[in-house]
Amino acid sequence: MGERSDQPRRVYAYVRVHELAASIEARERGGRPVVIYGEGGQHVVSASPEAQRHGVRPGMTRWEAERLCPDVIAVAPDPEKYAYFRQRVVEIGEDYSPTVCDRAGGKLLPYVDISLDLTGAELLFGPAKEIGLEIRNRLRAEVGVVASVGIGPNPVVAQLACESAKPGVVVEVKQEEAAGFVGRLPIGALPGVDDEWAQRLSDMGIRQAEDLAALPVEAVARAFGERGRRVWEMARGEEARSRTGGKSRSEEGRTEEALAAQVEVMPATEERVRVRAALRAAADDVSRMLRQQGQVARQIEVVIVFNDMRAVGARRTLGQATRSSEVIFRAAGALFERIQLAGRLVRRVRIVVSRLAAGPRGGQMGLPMLEQEQRRERLAERMNQVKDRFGEGAVRRASAFELTRR
Repeated sequence: MGERSDQPRRVYAYVRVHELAASIEARERGGRPVVIYGEGGQHVVSASPEAQRHGVRPGMTRWEAERLCPDVIAVAPDPEKYAYFRQRVVEIGEDYSPTVCDRAGGKLLPYVDISLDLTGAELLFGPAKEIGLEIRNRLRAEVGVVASVGIGPNPVVAQLACESAKPGVVVEVKQEEAAGFVGRLPIGALPGVDDEWAQRLSDMGIRQAEDLAALPVEAVARAFGERGRRVWEMARGEEARSRTGGKSRSEEGRTEEALAAQVEVMPATEERVRVRAALRAAADDVSRMLRQQGQVARQIEVVIVFNDMRAVGARRTLGQATRSSEVIFRAAGALFERIQLAGRLVRRVRIVVSRLAAGPRGGQMGLPMLEQEQRRERLAERMNQVKDRFGEGAVRRASAFELTRR
């Protein structure tokens, strides 16, 4: 039985609030240019629109910001205040949709993102673009922030429309326009395509989304698996869908989920030995998650967040799926060696494992490992049992003490 013709069209909105923290502070100071410096007070993490009109941008040094805008006001961050206004952003979105997802991960990020499912909302509030304009206007009037809004027939197109918009602009991409709009974008603009993969595709002559969309899906899936199939669908302006009940066709038992562990480095540092200690702790944590969920992972990603809130990352695919903390740490360490710190202070590290598959719960993997690695895995298992029984602080690796060494 086909879909009824009177069903409301699928429509989504993606809202990006630019520089929430500095905008709130500027509003309280009568619109004067404001910047917020990160820990140590040497780099801009948020700049109000007034400061940006003078050329000030997040990531600049304090000297650069004050040279461009001598009258700029430096304000100490107030995370609790920003959390309140961030919630107000979400609440305004909830006035138009019961399904609102807060996409941002930090209170001082240069922007805050929310995505909304507006399907059916047009019957109540009018055309989708008018809803987007109303949300933008309310955010400006009630919260005092500038927002861009993207409207699209699926969440990815809505996000890409928003990212293509200038601050304060609403962009709508209709169903019949989606393929052409996405096809003109660089391949690296698609969600899930990191710098490493974008370079690999570029070397193959695939530089724009339409270049990938023109290829047979079977060839893309053979080369890049289910991840490639999903990006191929996005390149065509379609909604990426998981197969076989959320599992890949090519690998039975694999899910499209990810697990992540994050460790703070206190105080922030440029000492690589301390960053590696944080990676060790994160590897232990994510390995424990995999054990608890009875899963193994084949893809490892390392994200390094600097004191100015900028982040860099690197990713690799393992030859064999694992949940071994030692294997994960070695892979993470190798990725970290490819990242240049260039004198920047590392504030936190994150390890993300993906391309997950079902594995045994508890016990050993049964995979071929060196005797030394088997001993390390047995030790990790015992450490996890102690933590489960007595708490996280019951046992720590000696390397963990590097994290708090000054």
